[in-house]
Amino acid sequence: MSMYDVLVVGGSTTGCWFAYQMAKQGFKVLVIEKEEPENVSRSYDIFHMSKQEMEQFDLEIPDESSPVRAFAFDGSPLYSPYGNFPRRSTASPTTIGLHKHDYIMLMAERAEKAGAEILYGASFSDFIYDDKKRIAGAKYITKDGEKEVTARIVADCSGIPSVARTKLPDTSVVENFKLSNRDILYVVLYYAEYLDKNLDPRKLDGFFMQYKSWSAPSGNKNGAILGIGASCGYAYAEEVYNNQFMKNVKFPEYKVEKIEKGMTPYHRSVYSFVDDGFIVMGDAAFLTKPTCGEGCTSSLVQGEIAVEVISKHLRNDSFLTKEKLWSINKRYMQAQGKDFDSMRPLLYGIVSASHDEAEFMFANDVIFSQSILGNMDTGITVTGKDIADILKGVTSGIAKKNLRPATIGRIVKGLMQSMEVGKLYDAYPEKPSDFYVWKAKADTLWSKIGSISDTCDPEILRKLGM
Repeated sequence: MSMYDVLVVGGSTTGCWFAYQMAKQGFKVLVIEKEEPENVSRSYDIFHMSKQEMEQFDLEIPDESSPVRAFAFDGSPLYSPYGNFPRRSTASPTTIGLHKHDYIMLMAERAEKAGAEILYGASFSDFIYDDKKRIAGAKYITKDGEKEVTARIVADCSGIPSVARTKLPDTSVVENFKLSNRDILYVVLYYAEYLDKNLDPRKLDGFFMQYKSWSAPSGNKNGAILGIGASCGYAYAEEVYNNQFMKNVKFPEYKVEKIEKGMTPYHRSVYSFVDDGFIVMGDAAFLTKPTCGEGCTSSLVQGEIAVEVISKHLRNDSFLTKEKLWSINKRYMQAQGKDFDSMRPLLYGIVSASHDEAEFMFANDVIFSQSILGNMDTGITVTGKDIADILKGVTSGIAKKNLRPATIGRIVKGLMQSMEVGKLYDAYPEKPSDFYVWKAKADTLWSKIGSISDTCDPEILRKLGM
């Protein structure tokens, strides 16, 4: 039986990054990836990462002549439902467009050069345990049958399927549930070519929160990627795109060159990432940005912490118990988890507003003000002055019948729940023995908050029989 320090399940962005980081420190690393190399990360052609985050997380930035790199552009503004009142991020980072499959293969090559082994066509099937019933490796299946490998830690980087995490016993401190279609954003990308050859597509780039839609570069001079994400399914996303987004936001005439579909998790992060000999990372732990569902680089905030903590204990030649790994949980909640998950309830309230109501709030700086949304990529900050301005705008909107009291009620409820999540995550337990008391409080709170699918249009759901 083969023996490794680290077994990584899944060879996409997070898996290859983690394998590289651990291998370059001299640890023996094996990555098992269910796909063959030519099929890895093929759901999308183009994906985006900010240059700043790529530098922060030691991700290779291909130069402009590289076929892996498609383009670069500055950050896009957030628009109202009818395409007005742009709000720009104060950071306005440069974003790099990359061919996803090619870039993942570049990351895999980098990990292998650092000493990691990558085994393609190998599907995780189950854990193996030591005599104390602690995770000690895994079983995996190849064309030659089932094999076993021992490892001092198993990292689940398998994305939405979370194939290792969902195999954990119910007694684990790591949740083992599977995502439903209510907790996934089904993403449809339309690669568009504008018919007006004199048009500059970059002037049309933007994000439209009410539809969870956007316009971004495609790499072609007259092209763009017009995208949308929605819970419940692709049919729902396509209905919103065609009968709301395209009708309310007037884009110039275009033809669709190709359509791509994929998924990203949209769910609060798991409460604990670690157990004895185990960690869950990336999309398998739902570490995606609540504003847009992107997770390629946001998951590496946890990744950096994990590399530091795991490396320290591997060097000490000791078994990696959940107690030794627990600081990964605590530090992540402080570094990003609190900000991300406390943002969700407020966003649920905001996107529940009708298009006309949201347009009014954009026009009058009610909630959708530059001061609040200026850092929307990393977190939404609401000051005392912001709250006073919101109350003033809300009072005026209700008096003029531009806002419904029920809508304001949902937004206020979301704001209060956001504050509750923040306080709860500030009190994240210092050790596993205190975890279940905290978890019970968290479960109660999140059951009241619900999910993004609660904001879906009931008429569209009825039309589609959902």
